[in-house]
Amino acid sequence: MKKRYKWQSILALSLLTTSVLAGCGNSNNKEAASSIAPSATSVPSSAAFSPAASPKVDTSKEVKLKMYLLGDKPKDFEEVYGEVNKLLKQDINATVDVSFLSWADWQQKYPLLFASGDDFDLIYTANWAQYNQQASKGGFLELTKDMLDQYMPKTAASMYPEAWEQAKIQGKVYMVPMNYKEMFGNFSLLRGDLLEKYGLKAEDMVKDSKSIEAYYEAFYKDTKIVPLQGGDKTWWGMPYYLPSEMMKNWFEVGSLSNFHVYYDTTQDSPKVFPFIDTDAFVKGVTVTKEWVDKGIISKSAAVNKSSDGFNDFLNGKAPAGGGNLATANSNYASVNAQHPEYKLVGLNANYGNPVAVNPFIQNGIAINRNSKNPERALMMLDLFRNDERYFNLTTYGIQGKHYDLSADGKSIVPLTDSAGFSPDGACPWGWRNDQFYKLIDGGMPDYQKFKDDMVNNAAYPKLTTFVFDDTNVKNQIAAVNNVLEQYEKPLVYGMIKSSIDSDVAKLRELIKKAGGDEVVAELQKQVDAFLAANK
Repeated sequence: MKKRYKWQSILALSLLTTSVLAGCGNSNNKEAASSIAPSATSVPSSAAFSPAASPKVDTSKEVKLKMYLLGDKPKDFEEVYGEVNKLLKQDINATVDVSFLSWADWQQKYPLLFASGDDFDLIYTANWAQYNQQASKGGFLELTKDMLDQYMPKTAASMYPEAWEQAKIQGKVYMVPMNYKEMFGNFSLLRGDLLEKYGLKAEDMVKDSKSIEAYYEAFYKDTKIVPLQGGDKTWWGMPYYLPSEMMKNWFEVGSLSNFHVYYDTTQDSPKVFPFIDTDAFVKGVTVTKEWVDKGIISKSAAVNKSSDGFNDFLNGKAPAGGGNLATANSNYASVNAQHPEYKLVGLNANYGNPVAVNPFIQNGIAINRNSKNPERALMMLDLFRNDERYFNLTTYGIQGKHYDLSADGKSIVPLTDSAGFSPDGACPWGWRNDQFYKLIDGGMPDYQKFKDDMVNNAAYPKLTTFVFDDTNVKNQIAAVNNVLEQYEKPLVYGMIKSSIDSDVAKLRELIKKAGGDEVVAELQKQVDAFLAANK
């Protein structure tokens, strides 16, 4: 589920995707669908694979593909992909072995796959997930329309033209972007039985981003279980508490690893600013420390990798779950199927903030430049995207065990075992396709209202398709991220050495010394040029 929004609020504990617009002709989507201007990044050319040299793919030799996805592997993943491999063996004489880069450390492990020369074929990528960085370094295979015509003919025929344009870096494409129009949004799942027990009202829990505190406190006093354990969180700046209502119309820009830089999309000529320089950051640290002291956040959350947010909520070890609308909706259906006594309540946790319409490169799949079987990898991806058998397996699991179809075949009905392969939970986002993506039957009763609220309050950020060229400040970015790892990470988990004010002041000073101002200046320079070229 990044993005520019790759953070997790107290009510949205994972980040996936949400369906909003089904067609490509909606007039409100003009800015989001506009073509991306080529990046100035210098990208190595790829000569390792030429489709012209092999007019017909020879599939007589069986190959074993390897793919990396993001997130934590579902319990029933191997069983589901066992069925996938049966189909692949029949269709293209191939099988695929999948490894997951967990949310806890994917940012560190992702670049190491390329630096170490790991032997793999496909990998999830996105504008927030190292697409520009690895393409610029020559990690991804360049893709051409001829290659799609030959090895991904169904994708070539169905891809939104603007999706291909958005994926260009220096005029070349290095990923197959999703074929799906989406929006993000934060939604919470709470237990209605606990709200009744504690004498709390659901609507009071989302008045602002701190309102949930009363619910967490009551749960801790009642069960002696710390509500926020850690484990499944991706730290990036504010893993447990983000004062979202202070960040109205803010959108992230640059994709600078853990150095998060924002702009206000309401400004005609937006000025970028680091998150750590804002009052929102200080409030986030302040409340996080309060929550550690109150027993809401585990004191070992920063190092706890054993906790899993979805399963903790499912098994009564956590009082809240959530994610974007699609994730919250599927989790609602899965949890409710096993625990109707929870009396689940779904809540909109966007606090009135606009939700952005995302570009197609928000999710995608790239081919490793050193792949030994790029043709077969592309053929597999074509099947995942355009053959409903593969799409349903990889997105929803095994029919009859994890889900069934509704009577009209238009929605998914999660079954009791769906917790072992939650709909949309196994990182199928890179091959998401409008044609097959289905709603979840038995999900949140207010799903349509939540969706309409997002559409009616949609934002079209000016820099949605901006791609930052970090060539001139690579060293500074590396130095800044080293400082953040050492000094910011403890802060945002509520570990204060002296005082919040002095610790934050020291962090800001160290960022400045590491070259943070130079990074921001370079980013602003490129933003200004991008806006001038796209008036």
